[in-house]
Amino acid sequence: MILIVNACSSRDFTDNVVGVCFVGQDVTGQKVVMDKFTRIQGDYRSIVQNPNPLIPPIFGADEFGYCSEWNPAMEKLSGWVREDVIGKTLIGEVFGSELACCKLRGQDSLTKFMIILNTAISGKDSDRFPFGFFDHNGKYVEALLIAHKRTDGDGVITGVFCFLHIASPELQQALHVQRCAARTALDRLKEVAYMKQEIRNPLNGIIFTRKLLEGTNLNDEQKQILETSALCERQLQNILDEENFEKLDQGYVLPSQLFASSLLLCVLITSMRYQLVLSS
Repeated sequence: MILIVNACSSRDFTDNVVGVCFVGQDVTGQKVVMDKFTRIQGDYRSIVQNPNPLIPPIFGADEFGYCSEWNPAMEKLSGWVREDVIGKTLIGEVFGSELACCKLRGQDSLTKFMIILNTAISGKDSDRFPFGFFDHNGKYVEALLIAHKRTDGDGVITGVFCFLHIASPELQQALHVQRCAARTALDRLKEVAYMKQEIRNPLNGIIFTRKLLEGTNLNDEQKQILETSALCERQLQNILDEENFEKLDQGYVLPSQLFASSLLLCVLITSMRYQLVLSS
């Protein structure tokens, strides 16, 4: 048990001290709560304020929107020390589009950031959200933002905690290579799409010409040539309608089938015209 005790002397009728009287108050419950709170505060400070590189950048705001936390990892990442941002409005003075410590890239980024914070304060934890800002030296920092509500001992929401996940240099290099590969693949797909369109236009002209010839007086050999021409046209049309751009881009279709079909079609059309000239 834990008591708070008041002590006073006990005197006789001649005012001589003959003993001591203690009056105590049981504060065991209150002491346990205070010790737990002190321990939690100590654990919180030892974790959040730890300069260990394993601790991610953390910042937070109270229920009124003022910055209440800015740990050493966040100081290193942003270039702004704790004393520069604590007590300032998180949206506007710390993070904002104009005259802010950490400037965001446009009003759209600021609006998305406000939505994430409001969602967290309302009690819904957010998933990883792409987040970027300019540090004290003007360098653009990219990270993933995770926002969680902050509650007191009674479960009342008192603010928001935000964690930033920064990719390692190796991961950043891998992401850069991935973006370059995706951009190259997109360029290749555009080239394939352009080539298909350029082939489709003369093919339509060949089809139109064949249909005109079908309406003329042809012998059996010429009709067979037109049928073969139609088969080649359908083969070319199937190739051009191929939706698997990777298959086209990697050369499984275009160099062999397309070239052979085009060459055969040209030979047949030439032969057919030659036959028409002879018959006339």
